[in-house]
Amino acid sequence: MRRHRRIIVVGLLIAAAVAVSSAWLASPEPDGLERVAQDHAFIERAEGHPYRALPDYTVPVVDGPLSTAIAGLVGVGLVAGITLGAGYLSRRRRAASIPRSTGEQ
Repeated sequence: MRRHRRIIVVGLLIAAAVAVSSAWLASPEPDGLERVAQDHAFIERAEGHPYRALPDYTVPVVDGPLSTAIAGLVGVGLVAGITLGAGYLSRRRRAASIPRSTGEQ
């Protein structure tokens, strides 16, 4: 079990380092999905909706590449939390479905 935790921590550190370091390399051009929405003229439907938590992969109160780095860290944290939570729930469910031996034979 200890080995698994070490692998998870190292993986999270690598993902966080990639998210932060790649922020300075991010292109100001739209990503693929946004470009398709622009090309097919339905981008206006998505503009201004309240569910835009991190618009354009930035944190609205911070400027520049630091904003993108923070948004990347938030994304890494969300994905890690959801994944680890799902794994924890799956493990608990599997453990609950395994019949326990009573020790009587």
